[in-house]
Amino acid sequence: MRIAVCDDENVFLKEIKNKLYEYSNVHNWESVVDTYDCGFDLINSDTKYDIIILDYQMDKINGLDTAKQLRKGINKNSCLIFLTGYAEIAIPAYNVDTYRFVLKSSLYGGLFKALDSYRKTLDSNFKICIKADGEHITINTNKIVYIEVQDKLCRIYLTNEKFYDTRQTLSCLYGLLPQAVFFKIHRSYIVNLKYIKQYNNSTVIPEFFDCKLPISRTYFSKFCEKYYEFLRDS
Repeated sequence: MRIAVCDDENVFLKEIKNKLYEYSNVHNWESVVDTYDCGFDLINSDTKYDIIILDYQMDKINGLDTAKQLRKGINKNSCLIFLTGYAEIAIPAYNVDTYRFVLKSSLYGGLFKALDSYRKTLDSNFKICIKADGEHITINTNKIVYIEVQDKLCRIYLTNEKFYDTRQTLSCLYGLLPQAVFFKIHRSYIVNLKYIKQYNNSTVIPEFFDCKLPISRTYFSKFCEKYYEFLRDS
């Protein structure tokens, strides 16, 4: 994932760059973050970016005019996230196909939610590699319905109603999965939010399998919050 951050405050640039690398490590993104302290430098760059985080208020050239120029070049399809201290200037920014508008007063909460949402657009083709039966197997995470711990193994259930057993721990697998789509509902269970057919305060019924998965009381409140967020963004 190639990310550009453009802001005319160098202290802020260093801080947000570090935060983006922290975020990437948590979510298993292989990211490269480039910083620019002037919109003209970003416009003149010959690097194609997946995500561009752009301050709206800058000297020399503001964020909106920078974005207009970027949309004419190799970054015409980049995910564009504006940062600002003023909510009222959001409307003209959407004329340059802005993905999100984040207020600096709630910077990292808003920015990380925007990145979570963007990751969700990529998750359908996200793959992981596991070791099962002595072989390394690549699995499209979009095909995983749920995962459970059985004795010392983790069993991964797929949409074709097959499964794989692996000695990788549940915590290890959870760290590999797209966090926008998967949730740990119990110390022994992870579920794909896409494939929840029904749930109550104690169980989840997944699609494709005739079973009920337990929800821990410890996780239930957070699960509800995450599931509603998933449905809203979907």
